[in-house]
Amino acid sequence: MTPVHIGSRRRSRARRGTALLAALVTIALLASVTAMASRAARDSAAIAVNSRAQAVARAMAESGVLAARVGLEEALTGAGADSTALDAVFDALTREARSATPRAFAADSLGDGVYAATIVNVSARLDVNTAGAEGLARLFRTVAPAGEADRIAARLAARVRGDAVSRPARDSAAVRDSLAAALLGRPTSPRLMRPFASLDEVETLLGADAPWLGRVAEELTVDGDGRIDRRHASSAVLAAASGSLVDRPTRLLVVARGWQAGHPLTREIQAVYAVEGTELRLVRWRERDR
Repeated sequence: MTPVHIGSRRRSRARRGTALLAALVTIALLASVTAMASRAARDSAAIAVNSRAQAVARAMAESGVLAARVGLEEALTGAGADSTALDAVFDALTREARSATPRAFAADSLGDGVYAATIVNVSARLDVNTAGAEGLARLFRTVAPAGEADRIAARLAARVRGDAVSRPARDSAAVRDSLAAALLGRPTSPRLMRPFASLDEVETLLGADAPWLGRVAEELTVDGDGRIDRRHASSAVLAAASGSLVDRPTRLLVVARGWQAGHPLTREIQAVYAVEGTELRLVRWRERDR
């Protein structure tokens, strides 16, 4: 009888050990599932927070562009046909932009959203897309050795002319552009132009080849229309410019940034406007996160 009793106790202990092991495995699985669920919940919450911050930032940046446009149009309308008053409006923009601590032209908040907008007179800058190698070289020589300035200027001008585009792509684009020009009754161009869409593209192209570029960055633009505001352009820009000279800006750039208070994400919108009397007409729109 004793051997049977001992065997039963051994089997009982084995069953208890198996049950304990199963319980431990189950607890470990439940802990893992709980941890994954908690992590997923946190990730979802973070995504929701970031999505809201992005929406708020963009809405506020758009509000900044609108506020700056309306504010400037009101100032121009108030000046009316008075030449001196109109000059005073644009003079004030230039003074503020060149001050040691420039203030925003328009700034406000709504709830936890904030925006600030500034206005840049791009007519007082040298356009990378239209200045040509000679004009760019003249400006670059003010901060770089002549040989280096000439080399970088030629490189930028070649990029604008489309020299870096492969022959098949250039020929295909030329055919397409020639057809479009013929349909629109415009003269055809013998080459494919590849203008820069932003100064960031210029910086990306040159990289470390032009470490001095930042010293003339505020004298450059890609948003001009071939006319230079001689009253507000620097002497270096006037010496390098080859376009026609005017007495007031014909292009203005509104740079608006919006963000949600307490969140690091900032949305920047750059809106280029053509100045037509007392009104601003949108000609270009760029957005990016900062």
